[in-house]
Amino acid sequence: MTRVLIVATDVVASRMAGPGIRCLELARQLQQNGHQVTVAAAGAADLVGEPVTLVTGATPVEMDALAQRHDAILVQGFALRAFPSLRKAKAPLIVDLYDPFPLSLLEQERLLPLRERRAHNHQVSGILDELLRAGDYFICASERQRDLWIGALTAVGRVNPLTWSADDSLRQLIGVVPFGLPASPPESTADRPPGFPAEVSSGDVVLLWGGGIYNWFDPLTLIQAIAEIAGKEPRLKLVFMAMDHPNPGVPSQMWMPERARQLATDLGVLGRSVFFNEEWVAYEKRADWLLAADCGISIHLDHAETRYAFRTRILDYLWAGLPIISTKGDVLADLVDERRLGWTVAAGEVSPLVDALSQLVADPVERRAMAERVRGVAAEMTWARAAEPLLRFCDAPESAPDHPREQFQAQAQSSNLQLRLEGPKRLALAGLRGLRREGLRPTLRKARSWWARRGLP
Repeated sequence: MTRVLIVATDVVASRMAGPGIRCLELARQLQQNGHQVTVAAAGAADLVGEPVTLVTGATPVEMDALAQRHDAILVQGFALRAFPSLRKAKAPLIVDLYDPFPLSLLEQERLLPLRERRAHNHQVSGILDELLRAGDYFICASERQRDLWIGALTAVGRVNPLTWSADDSLRQLIGVVPFGLPASPPESTADRPPGFPAEVSSGDVVLLWGGGIYNWFDPLTLIQAIAEIAGKEPRLKLVFMAMDHPNPGVPSQMWMPERARQLATDLGVLGRSVFFNEEWVAYEKRADWLLAADCGISIHLDHAETRYAFRTRILDYLWAGLPIISTKGDVLADLVDERRLGWTVAAGEVSPLVDALSQLVADPVERRAMAERVRGVAAEMTWARAAEPLLRFCDAPESAPDHPREQFQAQAQSSNLQLRLEGPKRLALAGLRGLRREGLRPTLRKARSWWARRGLP
């Protein structure tokens, strides 16, 4: 039995987004396979009956104590910045890179002043650098992501003679652990989910936008398409599952939800063909919303974040057996095309989206055939199967061959020493320049003044 600590920097509670869901589901798989798991999460947790130990609001001191009691530690996102002592942990460090957050944050902050964007990007780059230099084993969500992260690991020197000699496939360094699905199909707990639009009737064709409306998505093109088709297909109803977010810091950074609402208002479809649910749906209640829909939709913008994203909401559509309409460009859209699970459309174009929506409404037979194919694919994508590389590592966790944290700490100490030496070095150079320009006495007066301002004897 391995004692595994999972450090989540997002909320793990009844209402949670992708990062929290992933931490909880991976913890469940580890626990089911005989490991003892603790999940340390941000915010207050209200989950009951979980087999794993849940810890919330841990201080850095408490986190240090937790780390010392575990045999392996899984981190994601900003964990090493929030808890610096994890950089010195003796237990092997597993770094979850399923979320290419440097790319999504660039899009999220697009409208901020350039000075703020550059400062934050510098901080995020430093956080990513720490993760890549400190990890013993890395996981990501797709082979495409793995290519991205192998490039990043090569750039920071982690693909080196030691890691290459240990395994030249680099699977020992970085494995693919996709987002998964529950093994059992969803079951409805209510005829009509609480908060579901009363204007949507049983005869309507419901298009569900699962999850939040983030800045890298494109609800605007979708709403334009709905407005264009509404007169011809009044039974088609678009329902956005959430305007809120379980992490209180996220909504203030998102401008797209209000843009979507304003466009629906301007086009006259708000409350008629387009509906917004204000609150985040609890994780265990999402099945009610999924089973009330006829199709799931994921429409995004065309940029680099799209190529490396792994849209977790599409996994929910698969779980519920929903045909899918998606923008082309990510690995799950490729799956929709390859397995004929729905329709894929070009980014930012209204006409192809209108065509897909028309086919969705007009052909219920094909819709049912797609749903059957979706359920077949879902059976291949369970959490138990997705977690296999992580389970293998945790069965016998070990440090990477190049002992990354020893190298990382040595570099940090060298950097700190350089910073300590930089001050006297700059002072000495300034003194030499002063001697050349002004002579001995003026330079000595300035030196005494500098000394006195700092209260030095």
